[in-house]
Amino acid sequence: MNLGEKIFKLRKEKGFSQEVLAEKLGTTRQAVSKWENNQGFPETEKLMQLSNIFEVSVDFLLKDEKTIKNTDEKGFYVSREMAEGYLMNEKKVCQYIGAAFMCWALAGIPFVLFHENTTWRYLGMAICIIIGISSAVLGMFAEQEQYKILKKEPLLFDYEYLKELSNMYAFRKKKHKMIAVPCTILFIVGIIILALTSKGYFVWSEYHSFVFLGFAVGLFGFVYSCGVMEAYELLTGNEEYTSRLFFKLRRKMKEKLDRL
Repeated sequence: MNLGEKIFKLRKEKGFSQEVLAEKLGTTRQAVSKWENNQGFPETEKLMQLSNIFEVSVDFLLKDEKTIKNTDEKGFYVSREMAEGYLMNEKKVCQYIGAAFMCWALAGIPFVLFHENTTWRYLGMAICIIIGISSAVLGMFAEQEQYKILKKEPLLFDYEYLKELSNMYAFRKKKHKMIAVPCTILFIVGIIILALTSKGYFVWSEYHSFVFLGFAVGLFGFVYSCGVMEAYELLTGNEEYTSRLFFKLRRKMKEKLDRL
């Protein structure tokens, strides 16, 4: 795929006419037409502008198709900048959601530390629950609109960057497993102890505050690690992701809506 074909493809994906793209670049429709027909070549300044408008790297525009994975397939091209921005955004979302679950679990500490029908007991529980709800809301609104398309379309990458991203994922996976495994154990142990206590095998005491604390830490670590790894898997294992039934159904619905 040459430069002209890439400009044409990216322009169509953005839904721009040649006139609209020319206006954004401060040039003429005829110039855009010549670029797309490989009868002319944009200046360096225009290449930079095209890179920003289409959210791709200049390298992607200039390199031949051998350096691009699946350039002849229909999909959304993901630049290095966009992929890194998406991963950072997902980490922030996972932190907020993980913190929400942690706060809800921590509500059990004032429940066991203070006597029944005391103000401190219900006040402490209410504070933890409210903070948890606030964190969950922040997490929902932290996801930026520009990255939602990554979960809706097949993705295309520079071949070299995809290899780099896959290596990064393999390294991160080992690191997050070291976090997720003990957190999962804390989570399961907490559930077992709380279940046995509710059945009467143990008596509620202030020592259960440590159980709720471990339960909360386990929830945070599990939610955060799994969420971050899922974000990496979406990028590095996109072929598997887009082959899932829910993705195909959602894609068909989108195509039907576009025809209306």
